[in-house]
Amino acid sequence: MPQRLIANDLGLGKEGEVRGFLCTGGVPWLWATEFENVHSLWRYDEPALVIDSIEYTSAETYYHFQKPDPFDAQLWESIKCQVMRVALLAKLDVDPALRALLRATKGHPLLAVKSDTYWGVDAINGGRNRLAELRMELRDEIESGESGGR
Repeated sequence: MPQRLIANDLGLGKEGEVRGFLCTGGVPWLWATEFENVHSLWRYDEPALVIDSIEYTSAETYYHFQKPDPFDAQLWESIKCQVMRVALLAKLDVDPALRALLRATKGHPLLAVKSDTYWGVDAINGGRNRLAELRMELRDEIESGESGGR
């Protein structure tokens, strides 16, 4: 999907497009609605996931259910990437079309365009893009057969 359309649809305008190119060193980046976890602007039916014999309605639901209770910010910071990784891998395992889409992005940087500056990249504030980084790591593992890829 063209970066200009993504930025506009997410209300980020030209700044969002430029910020994306800054994050990738000027290399065109890829983005797909199926990779995102919030679908208020597009249609994608999140698959239910079964992780450790428990069914979750989505990867987002699984992620939030893994937060420590009572909440411990330091502990959560130390495990949240691994929790997200488990959720993403489960989502790829249950949706072969999504796995194929991720594999098709090989050789291209991915971007998670969102206001969350840890998991994504915000048009104004930039961001860590950690969600897309995890997807790219999983993509590489799938290609090498390390993550149980088909």
